[in-house]
Amino acid sequence: MPKKYGGLFLLKSQCLRVPSDVIQLVIRPHPHMISVIFRSIHDHLTLSSLRPWGSFGWMMIGKKIVLLLLMLLLIHGLAAQEPGRYDVVIHEIFADPTPSRGMPASEFVEIRNRSGSNWNLRNWQFTNGSTLGRINSNYVLQPDSTVVLCSNSSVPAFLTFGNALALSNFPSLDNDGDTLILLSPSGTVVHALAWNKDWYRNDAKRDGGWSIEMMDINRPCLGKENWAASNDPRGGTPGKRNSVASVITDSSKAVLLYSYMSDSLTALMVFSEPIRDLTSTTAIQTDPSIQVVSASLKPPLYNVLAIKLNGLVKESEMYNLGISSISDCSGNISALQKAKTGRFSIPAEKDLVINEILFNPQMGGHDYVELLNKSNKNFDIGQLMLANRDGNHRIASMTHVSLAPLPIYPGEYLTLTTNEGWVRAQFPLPRDARLLETASLPGFPDDEGEVILLNQQAMVVDELHYDEKWHFELIGIREGVSLERVSAFSPTQDKANWHSASTSSGYGTPGYRNSQSWLNNPDADPISLNTKLISPDMDGRDDFLLIRYQFPKPGFVATVLVFDGQGRTIRTIARGSLLGTNGFFRWDGLSESGEPVGKGVYIILTEYFDTLGKTHRIKRTVGVYR
Repeated sequence: MPKKYGGLFLLKSQCLRVPSDVIQLVIRPHPHMISVIFRSIHDHLTLSSLRPWGSFGWMMIGKKIVLLLLMLLLIHGLAAQEPGRYDVVIHEIFADPTPSRGMPASEFVEIRNRSGSNWNLRNWQFTNGSTLGRINSNYVLQPDSTVVLCSNSSVPAFLTFGNALALSNFPSLDNDGDTLILLSPSGTVVHALAWNKDWYRNDAKRDGGWSIEMMDINRPCLGKENWAASNDPRGGTPGKRNSVASVITDSSKAVLLYSYMSDSLTALMVFSEPIRDLTSTTAIQTDPSIQVVSASLKPPLYNVLAIKLNGLVKESEMYNLGISSISDCSGNISALQKAKTGRFSIPAEKDLVINEILFNPQMGGHDYVELLNKSNKNFDIGQLMLANRDGNHRIASMTHVSLAPLPIYPGEYLTLTTNEGWVRAQFPLPRDARLLETASLPGFPDDEGEVILLNQQAMVVDELHYDEKWHFELIGIREGVSLERVSAFSPTQDKANWHSASTSSGYGTPGYRNSQSWLNNPDADPISLNTKLISPDMDGRDDFLLIRYQFPKPGFVATVLVFDGQGRTIRTIARGSLLGTNGFFRWDGLSESGEPVGKGVYIILTEYFDTLGKTHRIKRTVGVYR
């Protein structure tokens, strides 16, 4: 009968030599852990139960004890280690498996061990932020090796390609992009990335059937620059070397994108890529009224620096932050960068206005809507919604603008579109143009429709009912031409307040000041012109005339006429129009029949009367050249 020691059975007659190289392979990572386990087992054994020590270099132990010992060494020794950031990385993503080109029609992610240690993956976790999957089996991922993570039902299919493991609850991968996070058993982020369809770098492959692969495992911090659609004819390379594997040179530095307050004591600085741990707060600069208490990087992407301040920050106040000598994961060090920061308010009506819209893009193009903050308050774009109206004129198709906080400060522009890459390629944008790619937008018909901006309380902040007839009359093809707001302070629904974007701007100015905008500068004269010379050629310079008015009180009625040098009426701009306290009329250099007027000097006659019936007549002249 076998003898039982401490719950373990030892067969004296069945002995096995344990080679020292096997023991060393297992114990290398944690020799102290191994010695503890060894002493624990030895304390339960008597010398009589062991064969004498020999020249083998190790004692002879029964087979069952050896197997149990090796299992303990493997499980406890490896699991006790805590992996560092990027020791294991997400190496390949297969989010849209149809149509199949030879791989199983199932989603998967492949992970790769880029460290020099063995990792037991039991209790490791993988999540997309909403669903958490866990590895429930023992599996040792050796250095420079890969394994596929997939659903339990998909494991047999992927085992034909290489190693595969089931997650207890495999997260569904979004076809358009996702934030994916690999976690250690303790919940520490080992690798995370936020990918989108641009990472395919191939418009045909982004529609399904192809995986995206990491190019250079030594650049795990990089995003789009380090990923591309698989070149393997089967659509991916599970269990194999990535088909796009190459060496990437990273010379780009981490850019400070923006900052905002998450609460009255915490400012967040958001960077274009992950940054290294901050060793000192001395690199952070603030206004004299606030001081830095501490700073730390926020998981999972480590591209957000959380700064604790020593005093409360007031709502709607703005402060300045700066940071120098910040380093990305590749060691590129950035010079001093600055950003404003502040707490958010809830926008009231007309605090934010719809400033530009492209509702009829060219074939294959994408709509966009531009917002302008004309208030003196700070707002969170992530709390806003866009919508339109249905056939019963009810608000419909409400769409959240952003899933993450994003500030828009006083005077700033922000353009929302479903394809930022297309917009940037289509229009010659300045470097500071602000665009945000959203998952979806409400539908905007090509002829006319509505766009509505709602705050977090579902109150209408601004609404526009646009019409393609508002475009400049002489534009033949209106596809790809945006409508721009002329004045942020004039009524949204006034068609005179909208004009086609200029030719020189590429027929659109998403993310920056409109080519046809007018800055509202108060004038003592009740009737004034914005220029003395117009050239209506759509080049973005003096394309039209604004006849501005401002009165101390509402209730004035006006008629505005254009005469040529011979005193003939060329155009009726307005007749018997009820005026507000301020605003403007617009003349685009066209006659009553819609034909361009000739070069020369024209007279703008404005006749208005007040509530007492007193009539006023003011003449102004403007030159037209072409």
